[in-house]
Amino acid sequence: MPLKLVIILLLLLPVCGTCAVLKLAGLPWSTTGAVAAVLLSFVAVTALSLGPSLSQQQPAAESTADPPLEATVLGLGASAIASLPVYKYKEKRGSGGGGDDKCSVCLGEVKPKETVKQLPVCAHLFHEGCIDVWLRSHGTCPVCRTPVNAAAAAAVPASVEIVVHTDQAN
Repeated sequence: MPLKLVIILLLLLPVCGTCAVLKLAGLPWSTTGAVAAVLLSFVAVTALSLGPSLSQQQPAAESTADPPLEATVLGLGASAIASLPVYKYKEKRGSGGGGDDKCSVCLGEVKPKETVKQLPVCAHLFHEGCIDVWLRSHGTCPVCRTPVNAAAAAAVPASVEIVVHTDQAN
C-alpha cells in the first residue's frame, strides 16, 4: 500500500470520528458539515504538502543506506599491497645482535632473515604478513599515518637489502 494512501486514511479517520461525535452531540448538519469541511481541507493541505517531500525523501533514504561491507573499500587493494617491495631483514654486522627494530603492527622484534616490507614514502619497516593485514583495512602507515603510495613502490628496486645501522654507545 502506498505511503501517501496510508497517511490520507490515517488523517481521514479522525475527521469521520469527529463528525460522528458532533452529530451524536446534537449539532445540526450545517455545523457538522462546516467542521468536516475545515478538517477535510486541513487533511488535503497536509497530504499535498507531505506528498512530494515523502516521495523525495524515500529514495534519498535508500541511497544513504550503508553500502554492503564488501563494497566498502577502506584500505589498499591486493595488487597495490603486492606491489610493495619485500626484503629479507639483515642487521648490520658488529651491532651486537640486539636488533631494536620492532614491527609496529604486532609489536614483535624484527629478526634477521625475516621477510619485511618497507613502505616507500615514509620508509617504516614491518613484518610482511603484519603490514599486509593492516593495509587491507587502512591506506596509511600505522606509525606516522602517511598515505601509502603503491605507485612509488614500483620505483624502488626489488633486490635491495635493508640494513639497519645501530649505534651502541656504552
